[in-house]
This record gives sequence, structure tokens and C-alpha cells, in this order.
Amino acid sequence: MYLSRIELNPYRRETIRAMGSPQIMHAAVMTSFSAFDGADDDRVLWRIDRVGPATYVLVQSHRKPDFHHMVEQFGRPDSCSSWDTIDYSSFLEGISDGDEMMFRLRANPVHSVSSLSQNSRGKVVAHVTVQQQKAWLEERSEKLGFDIPRSEQGPSFDVVSRDCLRFKRGDKTVTLNTATFEGVLKVTDAEIFRNSLISGIGRAKAYGCGLMTVIRT
Repeated sequence: MYLSRIELNPYRRETIRAMGSPQIMHAAVMTSFSAFDGADDDRVLWRIDRVGPATYVLVQSHRKPDFHHMVEQFGRPDSCSSWDTIDYSSFLEGISDGDEMMFRLRANPVHSVSSLSQNSRGKVVAHVTVQQQKAWLEERSEKLGFDIPRSEQGPSFDVVSRDCLRFKRGDKTVTLNTATFEGVLKVTDAEIFRNSLISGIGRAKAYGCGLMTVIRT
């Protein structure tokens, strides 16, 4: 398993366009892997991170990538910057029950609203308030292999940014509501938690959601 980071130049026209369309960015990320077959064990997760004045694409993958084309398209090809890739496997294998970790997750918090028709599936609707989005993550934490500690001030995490993107997918307009969570969690089942990190959390994984990164406290 590999974790990579590519610095973007947010002032380039191509970059602005890609940052506004997860479909474009997803296509660029996927061309970094040869012979991608879309199998479940070939999952690629990505998200856009802003750290101070810098903007990055963070990518988690089973195969080692080649991001030359992304640097040329969206980065700073005339500078010394390129991309960083580390082997993430040993860190994942070292996760144990009881570990406390700081985490960051960009997700697409949604819920299903029942249809009045018995033959129709429920409609998927976005959670739009901070309270709803935080409850969405807390409600899923046990099944994802972790617990979010609480104190008198509330749970040990927060929503640090929210976005609503509208972009074209063919002839249709897609609306994507995202929330970025940051805080502290405690691992309750290391195997389940490891699988959650590898598989991604929630929906819209192709559109830059679902990648949770963690560091030990």
C-alpha cells in the first residue's frame, strides 16, 4: 500500500478547472496507474488537501504510481517540486486495538429517505448541517472499527470545512456535498479499522471522498 502527495499550483487554469470537477481530477489520478482494472483489491482513494498556503492531492493506492503527467498538468513543472510516495503497508500492519490517533477525513455524508412506493428505492439525500454530518460519522464509527472519545465539551472531532460542488457527468449535473472531519479517535477493532482505511469510508470515493489518514497521538 502506498500513500502519495502531489503539490498543485492552484493558480493554473487547468488546476482550477480540475479542482472544481472531481470527475476530471479522478480521471487524472487514475491515469497514473498502468493497466488499472477496477477490481476491489485495486482501490484508489484520493482527496484534495489544503495545508496552509499549499494545496495537494493525496492518493492512497495498492500500486506505486507515476504522477509525471499530473505535475505537468496541475503542478509546478518548472520548479524542483514533484511528488512524494511512501510505503504505507508497515504503518497499517502496526495498528493495534487501543491506539489513539489523530485523523482527517473528507467524506460525503448522506442518508436514504424512504420512498412512498413499495417498488422504489429510497432517495439518497445529503446531510447539510454540521450537527447532521458529525452524527453521520459517530453513528458509523463502531462498524468502522473505532470509537470517538467524548468529554464534557462534546466529541473529540469537528467539521473543519464543507463544500458543495456542481459538475457535469455526461449530460447530467452532479451535486456533491462534502465535509472534512478532523479530530481524535480510538481503535476498537484493528482489523476492521485497517480494512476501513484501505476500502474508504462512505460514498463518492471516485470523487475525492472516503480517504481517512491517521497519525498516532
